[in-house]
Amino acid sequence: MKQLPGQRSKTLPRWLKAIMAGAITVIATIWLVSLLPFLLLAALVLSIALIPITGRLRREMEEAGFSVDEPRTTHQRPDLNITPWHRQIRNLWRDFNS
Repeated sequence: MKQLPGQRSKTLPRWLKAIMAGAITVIATIWLVSLLPFLLLAALVLSIALIPITGRLRREMEEAGFSVDEPRTTHQRPDLNITPWHRQIRNLWRDFNS
């Protein structure tokens, strides 16, 4: 198949593409490994900074009437089966056949 006239792009040999891909992979790996300690340090600093914020949030929740430690027992509604009718029929059929 002939190429249409216009700008012709020169393709690189396959071995050169493989070497370039390998070099880019090695460079990206080294860069990410060298960046990892800084990311871990930033995560540590942010987690330490969030400790007082969580304490204040807990205190504000308790002042608002939400208990963090106790399960919520007030005004619990009974469980309601919301399974659609066609699925209930299918489940009954499966129970009957098995």
